[in-house]
Amino acid sequence: MSAENPYVPPSAAVADIAQGSTTKHQIKRFSPHQNAKVFAVMTAAMSLIVVVPMMLIMSAFMPNESKFSALGMLMLPVVYLVVGYIMTAIGCAFYNLVAKFVGGIEYESSSSAS
Repeated sequence: MSAENPYVPPSAAVADIAQGSTTKHQIKRFSPHQNAKVFAVMTAAMSLIVVVPMMLIMSAFMPNESKFSALGMLMLPVVYLVVGYIMTAIGCAFYNLVAKFVGGIEYESSSSAS
């Protein structure tokens, strides 16, 4: 990989992929802030799609004294967003630390000649 741009593979690997062969790649670093932003928005959106409707359905069958509050249901996606951001940023930073010593996650990719 080039030093200027870590996302550009060596030209030999590009030629191999173009011919349909497989190439091994290694993820050396995750950007904590960017990955945390994406994951936080995804978890907040999923909580709106899955968790909030589930809470509404459960609330319909509960006695009036123990129903979920509307504020609590609206705050849940915000909590998911904040906690998802923090945990993903910590996870990426930890991965970056470990990857320096043992190497990154390795995967193999190929290009099929269609």
